[in-house]
Amino acid sequence: MALPGTIWFGIAMGLVIPAAFFAFEYSIERKAAYVTLTPFKRTRDPQTGGIIEGTEEVSFDPRHGHYMKCAEVLITLASASLVFIPTLHVSSLLPKLAFSMVLLGFTVVYALLFMALLTYFYEMFLFNPASFTALRSSLVFALGFSAFFCFAVAYLVLSIITGNAIGNGSLGH
Repeated sequence: MALPGTIWFGIAMGLVIPAAFFAFEYSIERKAAYVTLTPFKRTRDPQTGGIIEGTEEVSFDPRHGHYMKCAEVLITLASASLVFIPTLHVSSLLPKLAFSMVLLGFTVVYALLFMALLTYFYEMFLFNPASFTALRSSLVFALGFSAFFCFAVAYLVLSIITGNAIGNGSLGH
C-alpha cells in the first residue's frame, strides 16, 4: 500500500519546481531589451580585455541538437527507472519509493514538453524572431531545468532510501 502523503508530496514538489524556475527566470528575462535564440557573436579585445559586440549571429541549430539529446537521455533514464523500480523484489521498500516514482514521471513529462516547445518556438522564431518572447524563453527554461531537477531529487531520495535499507539490514539478500 502506497503512502498517500508521500505521493501527494511528490505531486506538490513536481508542480512547485517548474513554477519556481519559471518565476525566477521570468523575473530576469522580462527586463531584457529583447530575447533571442541567436545572439550576436562576441569576442574579447586582446588589449583592453573588454567585450566587443560582433555583427554575426550565433546559430542555434547545434545547441538545439545538444538540448534534444540531453532531454532524450533524461527521458530514457527516467522511463527505464519507472519500469525497473516496481519490479524490485523488496516489497517493504516500495511504499517509500512512491515519491521518487512521481518525480521520475514528472521528469519524463517535463522533458517531453521541453523538447516539443523548444522545437516549436524555434520554428516560429525562424519565421518571426519577435515571436520568441521572455514568456516563451522562461517556459522552455523552466521545463528543461525542472526535468533535470526532478530527476536529481528522485535519484537522491532513491539513494538515501536504498542506503538506509542496506545500513539497517532490511534490504534482504
